[in-house]
Amino acid sequence: MATFEHRGTQWRARITRKNFPIQRKTFPTKTLAKAWARRIEHQMDSGAWIDTRESEFVFIDNIVDKLIYSFTRHGLEVAVPKMSQLTQLKEHFKQFSIHDLSVDDVLDFATMRRETVGASTLQQQLYYLRQAVNNSRIQTKENVIQQAIDELKLKKLIMGSKRRERRLEEGEYELLMSGAASQKKSSYMPLAIDLAIETAMRLGELHALEKSKIDFNKQTVRVMRKDKDAPGGKTEHVIPLFNSAIEALLRAQKYHDGRDRVFHVRSAKSFSFAFSKLTAYCGIVDLHFHDLRHEGISRMFEVRKMPIEEVRFMSGHKSFEELSRYTNLRAENLRR
Repeated sequence: MATFEHRGTQWRARITRKNFPIQRKTFPTKTLAKAWARRIEHQMDSGAWIDTRESEFVFIDNIVDKLIYSFTRHGLEVAVPKMSQLTQLKEHFKQFSIHDLSVDDVLDFATMRRETVGASTLQQQLYYLRQAVNNSRIQTKENVIQQAIDELKLKKLIMGSKRRERRLEEGEYELLMSGAASQKKSSYMPLAIDLAIETAMRLGELHALEKSKIDFNKQTVRVMRKDKDAPGGKTEHVIPLFNSAIEALLRAQKYHDGRDRVFHVRSAKSFSFAFSKLTAYCGIVDLHFHDLRHEGISRMFEVRKMPIEEVRFMSGHKSFEELSRYTNLRAENLRR
């Protein structure tokens, strides 16, 4: 069955037939679109239609699968946020041939996504789509994804992540702790909040934290951290734990069973989701879980008076330029 959709100054024809891959093509007029659809449907009905281009390898969902496999075949893990965005690309462009993809198709996807995500998140997702197509090595007439990216950048609809300066305001920590105590499903959240502030660990590092990696005598913990120059993209780091972090871990032992993981949470994304529900419950606006890492790093400078190299060692940043994005010092604290 053929359907026709008017998009701006063009008409998109779409043919859906059982046992045939979906066919799409764009034309300047509806008359041309209908003529093409009649010709293709007649060929399908008579058995004369031959798919000269549409193999499984040119469908975008399969191209994305090939990108994922290019990592997993070598034992490399695809990060949860990236996998989530790749999965969404697969679902949106399922059975959509890369040869039929137009700039408008990418822009339509961008319009839909901008209703729920920010400019930096959308930019990252389009970069993943571009990476998948480049990884496939399939030659196309035009680089429509890059054209769409360039157009969206000119309109400032996508851009790099903005530097956030949000930190805990007076009384918000107490609100979070009180709110978490009243929610049984968030029994792990007070520990997660305390560790995020006291260690400045990344969300993924907290999620993967294991009790067997904690040395209570030496007050250190071993964590796997991102390292683009290391095999597998990660290396193990030993970082110190302040007394406040040790005390938080000891207090939270009553919530643990015999398993080694400190947090029995399905994915790192669950932390953000639970924290978002908690802030809404507490009436706290525009505070993300990742902001607690900003809070922790800034406190190392303001409260603990730690030198830059020690803070960089704790945070895991390669350079001061990277570290500075997470340092949101307050003038009043420096004055004191």
